[in-house]
Amino acid sequence: MKIKSLAILAVAALGFTACSDAWLEEYKLDQNRPSDVSMEVLLPSAQAAYGMTQGDVLPRLTSIFMQQMTGTDRQSLAHNRYAQIGEGDFNTPWNNSYAGGLYDLKLIEDKAIAADASAYVGVAKIMTAMYLGVLTDHFGDIPYTEALQGADNLKVMFDTQEDIYNTIFTLLSEGKDALAQPSSVTPGGDDLIHGGDLAAWAATADGIRARHLNHLSKTSQYNAANVIAACDDALNAGVYCTIGFEAALNQNPWYQFTVIDRAGYISQFGTMYDMMEASSDPRIDLYRSGDSLTMPAYGDATSALPIVTPFEIMFVKAEAQLAGSASDARATLESAIESHMTWLGVDAGDIATYVAALPATTDLELIMNEKYVAMFSSSESWTDWRRTGFPTLSAPADANLSGMPRRMPYPEGEYLYNADNVPMPLTSSPDDKFGVTTTYRLWWDM
Repeated sequence: MKIKSLAILAVAALGFTACSDAWLEEYKLDQNRPSDVSMEVLLPSAQAAYGMTQGDVLPRLTSIFMQQMTGTDRQSLAHNRYAQIGEGDFNTPWNNSYAGGLYDLKLIEDKAIAADASAYVGVAKIMTAMYLGVLTDHFGDIPYTEALQGADNLKVMFDTQEDIYNTIFTLLSEGKDALAQPSSVTPGGDDLIHGGDLAAWAATADGIRARHLNHLSKTSQYNAANVIAACDDALNAGVYCTIGFEAALNQNPWYQFTVIDRAGYISQFGTMYDMMEASSDPRIDLYRSGDSLTMPAYGDATSALPIVTPFEIMFVKAEAQLAGSASDARATLESAIESHMTWLGVDAGDIATYVAALPATTDLELIMNEKYVAMFSSSESWTDWRRTGFPTLSAPADANLSGMPRRMPYPEGEYLYNADNVPMPLTSSPDDKFGVTTTYRLWWDM
């Protein structure tokens, strides 16, 4: 009897719901996992992920490689001699980029094209170029052409670094063009970097272009005049690009590591500080705390992370000018130093004293040594050293490699899920994996 009653109720329920299933709607959707997200929600997510890609694992390692700081405890201590660095250490920046920021930017671009929102198209393209630049300058050949397709293609080919560089320049050009077009909607508060200022985004594109043109200094594609022109475009447009952080929920990644998560693992000593002390550099107290464990200007909870700045572009321009006019290069070099010190809040009198005491001869070593100090906490210092050999550094006597690292190994996840396409065997020697040998060295570093 009970079974029959239940059957009747079931039939009745089917009858009542034959025309409507509205009562199921609240059960069909997981509000915490929406099936569609707006551009305004995707953009800050992509930008926050970029901040961690540029400001977390990668610069910590390269700052140690470049002897701008020293690992003093646990795995950071081993990093001084290039030990305990494995494929698994790079899953986070790789996944933050591909499954995070780059995929979000692809969604933004697709949505923006459909909505005639060219401003979002432009920002997405420029930010995609920024991501690709960080990744390729650490790992060389990387996926792009076949990437970001989700489940439709999980085993993607790697593009050559030369092709990636061409893609970067194309994206920057297309991004600027898109910014100049009418747009149905423009970013605003959802843009954590420029607050919807499209002119600032165009200047950022010029700055990123100048940086990457200069990276080609060891290749046949390098053209100093093109570098100078790109620098002038960026500087005339007022290039200045950083991403900010908040004290509570979204803290600077250096602060998260040196204060919150791994206090004492890294200290502010090394070749760079020796150079600064020798030249009575007024920035020392802004670079390291009294106990030499934290970074007041760069590693406070709310310290902005520099992405591309006028002082960086001035250093790039000075390097490019050197072959044509040492006096022009000198003027630009001094402007770069003054710009950086002013940005940090150094007293004007101290800036003048420092600049006046610079060596009289303006050469590549002077420019790169000064840039090395000014680009503290950025992986650009590592790129500059690989390009120019300055500052003069050498591997420690107890190093785990036969020379200083010149690239990063590919992430463990690629070997687990895409091994056939990774352009470096997992069984490669440590010297090969870190580019000490030329076998897998980056294209522009040959």
